[in-house]
Amino acid sequence: MKTFYYNGTIITMKETALYAEAVCVENGRIQAVGTLDDVMQYKTDGDEMVDLQGKTMLPGFLDAHSHFVGVANAMTQCDLSECGNFSEIVDAMKMFAEKRNLSKDAWIVGCNYDQNFLEEKRHPDRYVLDEISHTNPVLLIHASSHMGVVNSKGLEIQQIDEKTEDCPGGKYGRIAGTRIPDGYMEEKAFLAFQSKLPMTSMEELMQLIGEAQKMYASYGVTTVQDGMVGKPLFELLKYASANGLLKLDVVGYADIMTATDLFEEERAYANRYTGHLKMGGYKIFLDGSPQGRTAWMTKPYEGEENYCGYPIHTDEELNHYIELALEKKQQLLAHCNGDAAAEQYIGQFEKALSKRTDKDLHRAVMVHAQLVRKDQLQRMAAIGMIPSFFVAHTYYWGDIHLQNFGEKRGSQISPVKDAIDYGMKYTFHQDTPVIPPDMMRTISSAVNRISRGGRVIGENQKISVLDALKAVTIYAAYQYFEEHEKGSIECGKYADFVVLEKNPLETPKEELAEIKVWMTIKENEVIYRSGEANHE
Repeated sequence: MKTFYYNGTIITMKETALYAEAVCVENGRIQAVGTLDDVMQYKTDGDEMVDLQGKTMLPGFLDAHSHFVGVANAMTQCDLSECGNFSEIVDAMKMFAEKRNLSKDAWIVGCNYDQNFLEEKRHPDRYVLDEISHTNPVLLIHASSHMGVVNSKGLEIQQIDEKTEDCPGGKYGRIAGTRIPDGYMEEKAFLAFQSKLPMTSMEELMQLIGEAQKMYASYGVTTVQDGMVGKPLFELLKYASANGLLKLDVVGYADIMTATDLFEEERAYANRYTGHLKMGGYKIFLDGSPQGRTAWMTKPYEGEENYCGYPIHTDEELNHYIELALEKKQQLLAHCNGDAAAEQYIGQFEKALSKRTDKDLHRAVMVHAQLVRKDQLQRMAAIGMIPSFFVAHTYYWGDIHLQNFGEKRGSQISPVKDAIDYGMKYTFHQDTPVIPPDMMRTISSAVNRISRGGRVIGENQKISVLDALKAVTIYAAYQYFEEHEKGSIECGKYADFVVLEKNPLETPKEELAEIKVWMTIKENEVIYRSGEANHE
């Protein structure tokens, strides 16, 4: 049986024929695209007709970077994004623990607080969190996921005290004038702490993975990423895949420091889908967060004489990992926010390629690319490196970036227009669970570049709606080496579609973020209809 989509605006994202009147689908793939008369020639008795009711159909959106299992886990955490001060955090966490009926030794975990938006303008400390509980360990995860705070019980459980040293690429906060930990941790110190937390049960995680997929689908996303997969996390994804629980395509990136041999050990998932799961390459972190002031910069933060953030790896370490990825012919994704981290990544890739006759960098990606400079983009273009911009930062933290970096640097975050001028392929992402995978909010951010405070963040970097859509469709498919399978509505490609309430190419720019998803379709199966699920 074939399915025909008609009576709506169909944006194909194919440059030579941007619009179509109808689409024919069979066995999960697109069979015909074109005028209504041309496509209806294929109709036979018993075929399914889907009336788009004047809505707008596009290729399904591809999430270029997020943390899929992290999203599932975050559903067991208290969302603190609406809290405006310490008192509200304490109240929200107490209410959350009571609602979930947590035992006296269970971890109480909150996420998405941001000191930039709190009245106190600083991180809470262990003593604030002790007000939540003295018996339960309590952890707050910063909105960036690069730092957090733990109460006294949590410090005790993980044996962190005045004798505990900072680790390379990570720091513990201390009570002023002492070495006593104040509960704050950032970067590698925080990641190490998180790695020792008890795991959610397999049963609960599988349920949450189902919920996470519904949430992504409610924003029109049909392909998602898990951007940091160690071996335990891979086993979870493999279990979900083997048990038919994955409806969306999930692309995992192995932690290059701990899981380099996953591709040899799990050949069924190496660069190809099995049960909607594939491993796409490797991931590495090179610095921290710009709003958390741990991104690695070449020049100091505003108000600082010397502080520029700091790196995670030495040049020699990074060069080793780049060589490893190149040797295995695997794509490498590097978390780079600051321009010093960008310089390290580009420079070490240039160095590695200069020694090789094979100049293929396997579509290496600079993830976030917040403060990458124009001269650095030019060098990236020369070697074929892809910037994946966290462009919604212009909305969520644009005002903070102006404070942290000044007008000149802060206004040029996510310089998408510069990338276009150099003829680059680029993608957009939301780093979910940092922010929801709201593609229309991201499109709006790239087009309007207006902060929450109403300020324009880099007028010269605004782009067209069509160029913004390319980042979450055809270019995102290219990033995944799937441009022949996804990213546009063309014959032979997967029937992955998003149907929007309005046409983004004809909607006033200031209303783009308000466009809702009417329906999401994966390989011709409806996985979301408006009204079926609430945005988490």
